[in-house]
Amino acid sequence: MNIKLRVSNLVKKYGTANPYYLANDLGITVMELALPDSVRGFKVRALGQKYIALNAALSEANQKVVLCHELGHARLHPAYGYYYTLSGTYFIKSRKEAEANEFAAHLLSYSNDIDSSLLAKFIQEKRPDPRVVHQILSEIVISY
Repeated sequence: MNIKLRVSNLVKKYGTANPYYLANDLGITVMELALPDSVRGFKVRALGQKYIALNAALSEANQKVVLCHELGHARLHPAYGYYYTLSGTYFIKSRKEAEANEFAAHLLSYSNDIDSSLLAKFIQEKRPDPRVVHQILSEIVISY
């Protein structure tokens, strides 16, 4: 799957790389909710409507990274379901999580100085702990 091309096509189609505008254009309602610290955000479909919930306690930069990640799930894994555990849901190592992180990196590269190809290669080859990827992306977004 060429995630970089998928992101590029999405940005061209809607004329924006702003994840909030993209979510709106895709018919996804973004909500900030008081979530447990272990849950940074999630995507859900209820009664035919699509939602992305963001943890209201996160900084603006972290919320942006989480939104880009969840948009990745919405575009790449529309039927992907979540499962919850007491230890959290967000940082599970899997191919789908790695793909959503790569999607986030490419989308964020439009508005931040990110070498998304280098980061995508790192994600694909090393399959790092997703927390590391989100920390890197958040630090880059904060600096801009």
